[in-house]
Amino acid sequence: MRLLCATVLAFSAGLFTAVADDKKDPPKDTPSPAEQADRLKKIEKNFTEEEAALFKRFRAAKDQAEANGIRTEAKELAVLTTGKVLAVAEIDPKGDTAFNAIHFAITKLLKFGVSGPDVDKLIGIATEHHLSNSRIKDLLGVAGKAGPAGEKLLTAAIDKATDKGVKGTALYHLGMLRADQADNAEDEKATTAAIEKVLDLLERAGKEAPQTPFGSETLGKAAANAAKAIRGRTVGFPINDLEGTDLAGKTTKLSDYKGKVVLLDIWATWCPPCRAMIPHEREMVKKLDGKPFVLISASADAEKDTLTKFLEKEPMPWTHWWVGSDHTLTEALRIQAFPSLYLIDAKGVIRKKWIGSPGNDVLDKAVEELVKEASSKG
Repeated sequence: MRLLCATVLAFSAGLFTAVADDKKDPPKDTPSPAEQADRLKKIEKNFTEEEAALFKRFRAAKDQAEANGIRTEAKELAVLTTGKVLAVAEIDPKGDTAFNAIHFAITKLLKFGVSGPDVDKLIGIATEHHLSNSRIKDLLGVAGKAGPAGEKLLTAAIDKATDKGVKGTALYHLGMLRADQADNAEDEKATTAAIEKVLDLLERAGKEAPQTPFGSETLGKAAANAAKAIRGRTVGFPINDLEGTDLAGKTTKLSDYKGKVVLLDIWATWCPPCRAMIPHEREMVKKLDGKPFVLISASADAEKDTLTKFLEKEPMPWTHWWVGSDHTLTEALRIQAFPSLYLIDAKGVIRKKWIGSPGNDVLDKAVEELVKEASSKG
């Protein structure tokens, strides 16, 4: 009976709607630019106030579960706000308020992990209508992390932007995006080809707008530094002259070992695959004693004492650097997993790179070939 009643009601409602459609109110006028700007200000104000309240609660959280719950609330707030911002931007996509809405969403809301169709639409509006706005430079650094829509914005800015600063900045950020992608290339050949394209983008960025302000430096300098850093961690290029501090507090550089083959192993005592390599590394060091070879284990353990106590129980008779809280080395090499190994020839050129253990046979073959090469030239 309830179903019958519901059907009758639905049918009646349909008839009512059909009749009422003839008497619709005329569509409301599009909000004026001032009204659009006012809507955006209210959205921004509400978000700022609610974010501040959430942050206050976060700082007072009693445990991790409560803190995680507040993080979830913050993301939900950012998602809802993104939808509201998009609604404002779509009123007049070409207008100043639309760009301000996009600027707010991309620079303030994406840090909460917002993604999806609303973000893609906002970036699409920027790509279609606002490439001539010099403030779009603020969005380009975030664009690379916003998926295909962000990548499309970067390429469009390179192709269509008339402002050299915008174009140069887009070239830089596309280069850095491609560098991240190169880290996941299938093999060394693919990585080398990808890196060549990265270096070309960075070179173009530096030439396009060398004096454009970029953080605390110029775009030309930032592009040159980025290119140097990328070369210095890529197979086939000389490694950057990194330095480390041994357990006695003495600082040495990789260049101090020129003329020797260096196996640089970035590891940590809490890493099971790293610990599993130790017995074979002991055999390798013993076997190559007196040869032009040095093994450097760079520990990322948070506390130096953790490393020294580990070495008291687990003999590792070779050079040790303690990286600890100084992330200079791990950031320079963009270490994303442990162990990460770099095999460097006697001239300081990176010849192999492995993320995770390459296997004893593969490691031995690669090391012995370079040691033989260094010995014949010595």
